[in-house]
Amino acid sequence: MHTQTVRNLWDRFALGETVIEFLPCEAYLFKIGEPRIPVLEGKREYALCVDENGCAVVGRDFGGLMRGFFVLLMKLEPHEGKLILRRTCQQSSYVLKNRMLHICVFPENDLYFIKKLIRLAALCQYTHIVIEFWGMLHYDCLKELAWPHAFTKAEAGELIRECRELGMEPVPMFNQLGHATASRLRYGKHVVLDQNAKLEHLFTPDGWAWNIESPQVKALLRSVRSELYELFGPGEYMHIGCDEAYYISRNPRVRGKLPQYLHDLTHEVRQEGRRPMLWMDMLLEKDIFKDCYASGEKDEVEVLRKACAENSVFVDWQYGCVEVPVPSLLSLKDCGRDVMGAPWSHPDNYRAHIATVSEHHMHGVMLTT
Repeated sequence: MHTQTVRNLWDRFALGETVIEFLPCEAYLFKIGEPRIPVLEGKREYALCVDENGCAVVGRDFGGLMRGFFVLLMKLEPHEGKLILRRTCQQSSYVLKNRMLHICVFPENDLYFIKKLIRLAALCQYTHIVIEFWGMLHYDCLKELAWPHAFTKAEAGELIRECRELGMEPVPMFNQLGHATASRLRYGKHVVLDQNAKLEHLFTPDGWAWNIESPQVKALLRSVRSELYELFGPGEYMHIGCDEAYYISRNPRVRGKLPQYLHDLTHEVRQEGRRPMLWMDMLLEKDIFKDCYASGEKDEVEVLRKACAENSVFVDWQYGCVEVPVPSLLSLKDCGRDVMGAPWSHPDNYRAHIATVSEHHMHGVMLTT
């Protein structure tokens, strides 16, 4: 736990009024004084205790210890020129084991802004940060994948280190179907083609999706993943996106190749030691779910789902649904894959996803940018 990040956190929450020395400890333990050491119960992530002899936080792992440490920090109170901690004993009681935040790094964002998001996410008790660089990371395999002012790997490494030091797992993301422009559709900018139009063969004719028939594209995406694994370090997941591939979904010939593409892609990611995560809009039947977005054809949705590697995580983004249970999420419940809900910008949308995932014991929630 002895990192500069932790020291800075303590100094700031303590208003610079204390001096703290960190001593090594084999257990996931933070304590001041000689308080009663709390005992973790069941699958609790952390436990903390403040008594007349000091304070202590115990974590099930490093992430749990950090989340308990944040709770302790937020209990510091200024009082008559001193800092006080009131007596308390408590344990975490999270219903959702996996609480993920998806951060899009856009060309308009600077490094410090993203760091602030990561720090806020840690205080809000997230467990994972999914980082998607929208043309904002320089790759060795193809320079046109990045805008000129994109982050270097050293700069991006600061974000990843921040996640780990705050007790969260950083998850790499690179969309390997739609959004191949590395932009939102409405903005009309294309990170690769705006810099080198000769690379048009890598994309569908509309430029929006990757050309899934091209061996060169598949090799390029392998290289991208390899660079991301090296940059992010050990981890459980790789988010491959795979949403909103409009040309492919409207072209029967190319659409017929999508099951094999998803099969090969997700199985490659599994062989690379990661769990592939992918969006669900193209794997949900369209026009049957109230207030939910879906673009899959009835006769191929099941084929697409079964094509994905068994360890895949299905992440269902639905931004307009406030109904409980979220109908599209419920339809995925027994698909043989772990399922996550992904809300966006409205508290009622959050509540609907959280209630559905909690009641049906799904894998977790990923709040998207």
